[in-house]
Amino acid sequence: MLKTNARYVVLALATNLTLVSGCASAMDADGEMKAAEIIKQLNREQQEALLLNKDPEPIQRIALDNFLVIAPGGRVENKSQAVAGVDSLDVRGVEISQEQVIFHGDTAVLVGKLDIDGTMAPLGKLPPMKFMATYVKTDDGWRMLSRSMTPCAPVAVERGVC
Repeated sequence: MLKTNARYVVLALATNLTLVSGCASAMDADGEMKAAEIIKQLNREQQEALLLNKDPEPIQRIALDNFLVIAPGGRVENKSQAVAGVDSLDVRGVEISQEQVIFHGDTAVLVGKLDIDGTMAPLGKLPPMKFMATYVKTDDGWRMLSRSMTPCAPVAVERGVC
């Protein structure tokens, strides 16, 4: 009789642990969905402000002090260089699409497509680009650590894959 009761206790504990861990996963997924929306909004805010209005305030606030970007021309820039580089832009419109966010602990990676209607000296007209940005959760909320922007190859644009 004791062995039978022990089996039921073990089964009940295993069931409770499964239910509790299942609930934790559901809460984590909900938290990730909310965090993903926050990160997408932060990205849009700083991209539109910087590119359309040449307003550095959002990137100054959102990007960490040790922020790095690989700019469309391939140059690696720190935060102050990225802000100064806005003077080389003449942008009339920005469209951000195909956004996806993945998480690992307190780190998130945002990828997407960036279509800029405008030019960048000395490169000229900007092609469609794919971007990747790394965000880390700090005491001040989600902050951007890095960004990379890769111009789509003309053949990829022609074939509709970029």
